Amino acid sequence: MKIALVHMRHSNVGGTELFLNQLSKYLCEQGEDVTIICRTHVEPSHPNIKFVQLKPFSIGKAHRVYQFAKAVEKHVKNTHYDVVYGLGKTWSHDLIRIGGGTRKHVVELRKNQKPSWRDRVSLYIERRSVQSDHCKIVVSNSNKTSQELISDYGVDPKKIVTIHNAVETKRFDRERLKPEVDNLIQELKLDISVPTFLFLGSGYNRKGLKSLLDAYKLIDFKSNLLIVGNENHPEEYMDYAKQLGVYDSCQFLGKQNKPELFFSLADCYILPTKYEPFGFTVIEALSCGTPTITTQECGAKEVIDSNVSTVLSSGYSSQELADAMSHWAHLRGDIELKKQCRQSVMKQDVEAVMNDNYQVILSLSK
Repeated sequence: MKIALVHMRHSNVGGTELFLNQLSKYLCEQGEDVTIICRTHVEPSHPNIKFVQLKPFSIGKAHRVYQFAKAVEKHVKNTHYDVVYGLGKTWSHDLIRIGGGTRKHVVELRKNQKPSWRDRVSLYIERRSVQSDHCKIVVSNSNKTSQELISDYGVDPKKIVTIHNAVETKRFDRERLKPEVDNLIQELKLDISVPTFLFLGSGYNRKGLKSLLDAYKLIDFKSNLLIVGNENHPEEYMDYAKQLGVYDSCQFLGKQNKPELFFSLADCYILPTKYEPFGFTVIEALSCGTPTITTQECGAKEVIDSNVSTVLSSGYSSQELADAMSHWAHLRGDIELKKQCRQSVMKQDVEAVMNDNYQVILSLSK
């Protein structure tokens, strides 16, 4: 079967890009003929993957997105594929995956900010992509995203298939990583006689770092807080930690290439997000044997168990978050808890989730 996967950027960085690499590799392993239609690409995840690069003339980011979608439309019209699987920002496909919530919902969250030109173009493409008669199935990564598709665009629920995100359990494995984790602990000069909390994510505001710092101030025992991920203005959060008097027990580490090491050394992972369509990091932490704390606004809540995670209610208080942190910190030496954390996400292993996507593709080909 000749399958096209469509995304502007093929890369080794980013959630959609990770999914693209995982699915293209899996499909090739099943013996399928796989082509990635993109604007730019890196080395493929499987040697049999082919690329079609479309780089139409464009001026600016918004125009680039629109021109790529138009180029894909032309290419798909003139080339035979049994199934075309879009991964966002195009409208020429048999099925599309919406993996980051709807753009409409994200734009509406910026209450006092007018949509940019790029927003407007993306909203136009998104509407076409999910409402097109040619698009038979819309794959969402959470029930949260599914509800956005229904409320924002009136997508027929029968057209939506929810397939939650995957975790590479072989990669995110505390036992396998122990030597590297020990080295990292030494590099960070981390006091492992006290609990270590971890915040990991890009965009500290949406991910709720200030809320975490407020709660961390209320912790009544000595501990470490590691803060990992990209942020345009990290100094704002450093200053806030200083104001609260907790800066000396925090380490702001910026972007790191091996999140699995940080999940494996932490005693509790915290993602107090304001909005997260899914949240890869929650199931990655659990796969490493680390209990998690997140919020009702995180789509990953749909696949996690209460015996290994805390899901905070909307409008939670700093004390509620601090209490949850204390609860998991006091269980830091529980070997059975670590096993339960990992076991709880084995159903989200990448092989199982990619097979779910494959079955949807096969249903279209029939």
